[in-house]
Amino acid sequence: MSPGSELGLDQTPFTIRPYQPGDGEAVSEICRQSPEAAQWTKESYDQAHSLGQIVLIAELNAQVCGFLVARITADEAEILNTAVATAHRHKSIGTALLSAAVSAAHAQKAKSIYLEVRESNSAAIAFYAKHGFAKSAQRRAYYSSPTENAVVMKKLTA
Repeated sequence: MSPGSELGLDQTPFTIRPYQPGDGEAVSEICRQSPEAAQWTKESYDQAHSLGQIVLIAELNAQVCGFLVARITADEAEILNTAVATAHRHKSIGTALLSAAVSAAHAQKAKSIYLEVRESNSAAIAFYAKHGFAKSAQRRAYYSSPTENAVVMKKLTA
């Protein structure tokens, strides 16, 4: 898959591919540089992959530059974690990861896809809204360090 070409962004030759066991260190480093992302261990990504969850990697010039992890439960999907390396943001990589995850969830018969985002993360809320997600609920004191509400967002996949 070459989203850079599909989106008319030939100057951004990134690809979206499935996670491979050797990707854990690069994904962990992106996560460490992205305080808004859930801070998982390297082993957590391998475990998500081994459990058959949707684990996608964005790659630019043979380097991992973003990731997204989602799971399917019954007919619902949930985005669990995602980030794009700071140097590669605003290049449609997050959009391509999200689009690929929604497509994968739909292919696995998920009728809707959910995510939680910090209430203060207005950039993420706007990003997801731009891509068809709508606020559906709030979870009080969901996050810690600092304690903060979560905004639950939902999108229908069909």
